[in-house]
Amino acid sequence: MFVKVLNILVAEWIKIPAEGLSPLLERKLHERLVFTNPDYEMRHNRGEWIGNIPPQISCLRQKGRHYLLPRGFLDQFVDLCKKFQQPYRIVDRRRTFEPLPIEFHGELKSYQQDAAEAVLDHDCGTLVGGHKSGKTVIALYTIAQRRQPTLILLPKLDLLEGWLTKIENFLQIPSSEVGMFSTGVHQIGKYITIGHTGEVIRYWRKLWEHVGYLIVDECQRCPSKILTNLIPNFDCRYILGLTNTTQRKDRLSRLVYYYVGDVVYTINDKDAREGRGIIHAHVVTRQTDFEYPYSSRADYPTMLQALMTDEKRNRIIADDIEAELRKSPHPLIVLSGGEEQEDTLGGELKRRGISVFQYRAAEPEGGETDSPPCPQMPVSEDPQAVFVTAQTLTRCSQALSSKTLVLAVPLYFRKNLALAIRDLFQNGSNPESKFKIYDYVDHKIGLLENFFRMRSYNYGVHPDVLLNPSLN
Repeated sequence: MFVKVLNILVAEWIKIPAEGLSPLLERKLHERLVFTNPDYEMRHNRGEWIGNIPPQISCLRQKGRHYLLPRGFLDQFVDLCKKFQQPYRIVDRRRTFEPLPIEFHGELKSYQQDAAEAVLDHDCGTLVGGHKSGKTVIALYTIAQRRQPTLILLPKLDLLEGWLTKIENFLQIPSSEVGMFSTGVHQIGKYITIGHTGEVIRYWRKLWEHVGYLIVDECQRCPSKILTNLIPNFDCRYILGLTNTTQRKDRLSRLVYYYVGDVVYTINDKDAREGRGIIHAHVVTRQTDFEYPYSSRADYPTMLQALMTDEKRNRIIADDIEAELRKSPHPLIVLSGGEEQEDTLGGELKRRGISVFQYRAAEPEGGETDSPPCPQMPVSEDPQAVFVTAQTLTRCSQALSSKTLVLAVPLYFRKNLALAIRDLFQNGSNPESKFKIYDYVDHKIGLLENFFRMRSYNYGVHPDVLLNPSLN
């Protein structure tokens, strides 16, 4: 028997013909999208006054000869079509814009990268993660990948400051250029607009034509009318929901999945905590005045080369090394970016009478799988700075020991490097001694300041406290 192809029109709603649907498919739609109101059920079971509370909630609307389904239900609906062997054709009328020049200035942890890729695999979806799990940073990464004008909906204004700070840090978009819809202010940003749900639901007509990506923060706290009455006004291609939990107090979590999208990734609490505070040390921060016309990640190699050979910055590092070696003659480790920086900084140290050693480990030869053994750390009676690259430190941390580490290059601590630094300090003969890290914050370069903030996560201390110890 010939089965007619079902036209699925996707815009602000999913629109399908009401006639000609497979009876099984139509029944399944009603089963999923029309359900008992939990509030009505609870009051009824308790014998409480019900008033005008409807006994059912319907997310399935009929308009003329068509059914209207919520946008986030698309993946589920397509799965149902396949299950009931209903041929279909998707007609995509969702709004998209020419790509905007937005770039992400930072690095994602491995679990954040996995979460971001899961989000980007779905046009609509919900990301679940606990407090401080990095959902905001993941969302900003997806904004940079999708490069669409974005509206961020906030149910509470106490979330605003955190978003503005992270937008400025990770996307390098000044707060003054972020649009705002709140308490009578109606300003649309070129790249990003942040709106309070209460204001946007009243004035959405001013916004809907300017949105290519909609992000709903704290979905579990959004009033249900925001999900059912506000979100369907936007025909943008992309929607992302952020939530701490899959449970809502009103027991209407399915509204999030129907109107925003199914859960595409749940951040594991253990992954989110991994690495936090694993480096126990006294951290000394120095803000540098290093500047560079950095505008995109393509500039990173030349910027790093300029940083490593910057005389003023190297003199600050040399001053700290000299002062530290005067207080304690034990060799200290200098984490460098390689030979070019070691030549420049090493030359400055030698002029001050400080001996320099470049610690290197042999690489495996072609065809060999096992790495050659790491050499022992050099022993000298003279004050000594031992230069080591991140790659060598990661591989040979067990062969090294020191009470002091100088971060001459502003690296992002990936997992193995953070563990190597922890091992470096634990290798010391006196476990009671105080370990110290000198960390140089190149605050005039947004990417490098973000790297510092990521390092502070491994220190277990808020970056603002590290920069201003009086806040502690």
